[in-house]
Amino acid sequence: MPGEDDALDHVDVALLDRLGRAVRATDPVPESLVERSLFAMTLARLEAEVMELQQITAPAGSVRGDAAPLEARTITFTHERLTVMIALSADDDGAHVRVDGWVAPADTLTVELRQPGGERTTDADADGRFAFSAVDRGPTSLLVHLAGGDDVTVATPVIEL
Repeated sequence: MPGEDDALDHVDVALLDRLGRAVRATDPVPESLVERSLFAMTLARLEAEVMELQQITAPAGSVRGDAAPLEARTITFTHERLTVMIALSADDDGAHVRVDGWVAPADTLTVELRQPGGERTTDADADGRFAFSAVDRGPTSLLVHLAGGDDVTVATPVIEL
């Protein structure tokens, strides 16, 4: 095509500017897309073994009716090396969640809670119990760093708190 190697001139720049404004007006990028994409890429880079979502337990009667949307209270994840169960409870402010968890077999493992806004780490006690308080609602994944010299991390799928 003639002129394809020529530098952009003011007409080209004006045309691209108009095209950009039209696209932003008709099909804007969702507000949380960049944050969620970066979160997903961070998890993918970990190259962790992923647990399988095994069971979700919700309050009785929460499936039908005019009640609030279904909100799980306990979630169980399984992996060939371990099982993680978490119990969720809403904080008084409604904007945050408390996460109480148990790892089986019980061991003093490091548990990491990852969200788009950052990471928090705690240690499971000798009974396998761990907890995170005042956790923001939103996409969340747990990473369990297994004991021993093999440096293996097992991750849950991303769930919405």
